Formats: sequence, C-alpha cells, structure tokens
Amino acid sequence: MKNILSKIKPIYILIAFLILCASLITYYIYQTIDRSNKLQITINLVPSDSRITLNNKPYSNGINYVLPKEYKVIVEKSGFKTVTTTVNIDANGDQINISLAAQSDEAKKWAANNTNMYKTFENIVNQEANKNGEELSAKNPIIKKLPFKNYLYSIGYKLDSSDKTGNSIIITINSSEQYRQSAISQIERWGFNIADFNIEFNDFTNPFKI
Repeated sequence: MKNILSKIKPIYILIAFLILCASLITYYIYQTIDRSNKLQITINLVPSDSRITLNNKPYSNGINYVLPKEYKVIVEKSGFKTVTTTVNIDANGDQINISLAAQSDEAKKWAANNTNMYKTFENIVNQEANKNGEELSAKNPIIKKLPFKNYLYSIGYKLDSSDKTGNSIIITINSSEQYRQSAISQIERWGFNIADFNIEFNDFTNPFKI
C-alpha cells in the first residue's frame, strides 16, 4: 500500500502543478487582452476605500487600466460629500486625485484621526500639479514670459478649454484697440511667431484709473 501511495502522490503533485501553470497562463492572457489599447492610470482617493466609478463602471484606489477618452467620475462614501467631476484621459495616462470632505460626525472623527492620509494626498496633488505645470510650460514656452504688463497693455494666458488634453493655451491681450499691435509686437520681440497662437483680445482696463 505504501508503495502505491508513493507512486500516486508525485502524479497528483505534477497534475496540480500543471493546473496551476495553466491557470497562470490563462490569467496572463486574459490580463493582456483586457488591457489591450488601455492606459495605466493611478487613482488616489481619501478615504482609500471610497467607491469610484468612471462612466458608471467601478474602479478602485491604486493602479487601473482604462481606454483614453473622457469620463464622468463619481466618488462617494457614506458620511462624506460625494464628488462628481469629468476627466479626460489622454495618451500619456493620468492620475485621478480626489479627497472627500467629511459631513457626518463619524466621518469627521475618522478624518481627524487620519490627517496623515490627507497630508500624503496633498503632497501627491502638489507633485502632480508641478509636473503638469512643467509639461505645459515645455509645450508652450511663451508661458515663461507671462504674465507681462505695462501701462499700455497686459499679456497673459489661459488654458484652451476646447483642448481636452489641457496642453493648449490661449494668449490673452488686455489693451485698448490702438495698442493691440504693440502687444503683438512684444510677443514677436520675444522670438515667437504670432501665427502659432490663439489670441483673445479683452477690453482695456486702465490700471491708473481710481
């Protein structure tokens, strides 16, 4: 009997090993297919167990994979104020950073006992903001010159809302009509081609008017 058992056990072990390998290979193939054409994004939530949906599909805190497009994002947790926003995931991937404000007494107590989580979240948001600012400046070098202001005109910029990637800007010129050309000439003296920009002229506000 012992000899029979000693012969059977290695077979069972081998079968179990083969099943495990097959399962791992199947899981890897499934993950590869499921992530095809998708981008890796990082979701940072406070509280971390908040419920988040993108276009009504549930996701979780941490690394996720999504198709590049615009999403309606809803984050909620009992006792906290629900956040609803829209994000555009572009070809470079992205982060979704959302913290919920405590409303109920129990939630406020939790927030008071977990201030370190909110501080960590703030650091993440600040790092992302600095990164985005550097990327925007790299793609729009004129930003380093702005804002510019003298007593005749001022030149600034704002994000172009028509560009969902957030990488385009609109140059804003605030001046009377007679000094608009002076502002344009200033941009050209900086070495930029005025034809490369989307320019918006605003009404002139006299900076010396009381």
